[in-house]
Amino acid sequence: MTHIDTIRLDDVEEFLRDPEHATRAAALAVLTRAARAGEAPSGTGDTLAWALADDHEDVRRAAADALRALPELYFGDDGVDALLLAATRGRDATVRRAAADLIEVLAKGTAELYAHGLQDDEPHVRIQAVLGLVALREAARVAEAADDPSREVRVAVAEGLGRLARPAGLPALEHLLADHDLIVRLAALDAAAELGLPEPLAGRVVTATAHTNWQVRRRAVLALAKSRPEVAIQPLIKALGDRTVDVRRAAVQALEQWAADHPEVVAALTETLADPDPGVRTQARWSLA
Repeated sequence: MTHIDTIRLDDVEEFLRDPEHATRAAALAVLTRAARAGEAPSGTGDTLAWALADDHEDVRRAAADALRALPELYFGDDGVDALLLAATRGRDATVRRAAADLIEVLAKGTAELYAHGLQDDEPHVRIQAVLGLVALREAARVAEAADDPSREVRVAVAEGLGRLARPAGLPALEHLLADHDLIVRLAALDAAAELGLPEPLAGRVVTATAHTNWQVRRRAVLALAKSRPEVAIQPLIKALGDRTVDVRRAAVQALEQWAADHPEVVAALTETLADPDPGVRTQARWSLA
């Protein structure tokens, strides 16, 4: 067995591959002591993270204790992969807890970095910050960018809030549903549909069915198809009289799902059989059938 005092820092990597578990544990102790003194080589975080997968419990425990004591260590992609693996498939509870705690610390630090990126002068940097915050499930911070001056950033916010499906993002999404930019409104309508039109958003979507732009009206109609019948049916029946063919077709398609249970839908679709557009009339016949 190798005594800890005989291991030099330059030789730690070699001793970490030693067949004797006590030698590997001793090498980790040397590495940990150097890290506390600020003298550890680059890659120390990754090395300790991978030691969580060691075959012997003593080595895994030494690595876990070191990582808890040194949360300021830098982890590269390789080390993050090791932590994720240990958190989900670690051999014992101590390893899994240590890895999970570190991942949480890293996520918080990364969230702070992305949140700072929302203040960058370049829109493409702010977009990347939004995407990063979405990946970290930071709905409240994503929502903070809903007033960004860049249309592309606001679109990214709307799309991200739709994927996150968190209550914290609903006020911002409601705000984006009334955005002055057409593209942003369309993205917000799609996000609202993806969420199934929860209560704070339904009113905005219904209002959008009367928008001056037909694309907004059509997207609002499609979104209402994801809502509850008591919210959607009456606005959709009204949309059957829209001046734009594409909006009327979308309304017929949206109403079809409720034709079997709601007589007022059957009556409205029956009237649509007289629509001036043959495509709308055909769609209405299919819906009634």
